Amino acid sequence: MTRRIVLADDHSLFRKGVRALIEPHFLVVGEASDGDEAIALVEREAPDVLLLDVEMPGSSAEQTLGRVRRRSPSTAVIILTMHTDAVLRRRLLRAGASAFADKSIDDRSLRELISSVRPVSGVTDEPEPASATRVLTDRELQVIGMIAHAYTNREISERLNITEGTVKRHTSNIYAKLGATSRIDAVRKVVRLNLLEG
Repeated sequence: MTRRIVLADDHSLFRKGVRALIEPHFLVVGEASDGDEAIALVEREAPDVLLLDVEMPGSSAEQTLGRVRRRSPSTAVIILTMHTDAVLRRRLLRAGASAFADKSIDDRSLRELISSVRPVSGVTDEPEPASATRVLTDRELQVIGMIAHAYTNREISERLNITEGTVKRHTSNIYAKLGATSRIDAVRKVVRLNLLEG
């Protein structure tokens, strides 16, 4: 089933560019130029994914995330941004962001992210495993750091010069050590443990 998408960015040209890249693969059901428009569209369309810019007029990204979670909990939110501020990323993850994508992301990686992203569910303040800081290896921290920046397994393997199978093994080990059930869940846990530098 084709995933339904809402694009929210205050630059019309950027929205048109993203739409041209993803529309052959997904159905864009609306575009918004500010946070309030984005919320109204999400409430009306209940899309599978909201692509949300950080800096727009109207409601802040954090406010938008909170309202989206309340009004359309089945919508996953991907933050599209040029910001690399780790504090901002942690705030938005806690507010309900499912993933981040740099605005320089290539079209294939963006499509893969849209296809795989899932909405945040349940509470976000569950206790974390106290031993995680001791059991994650340096390589596992590298891998989860790249996962947090929306790299695919293929991209991680190329950048770290390891096989995709090795990446998958590291990912499985990370899940087991953190008690995580998904990529986003693992990222949230290491963010709360302050193991990511940005």
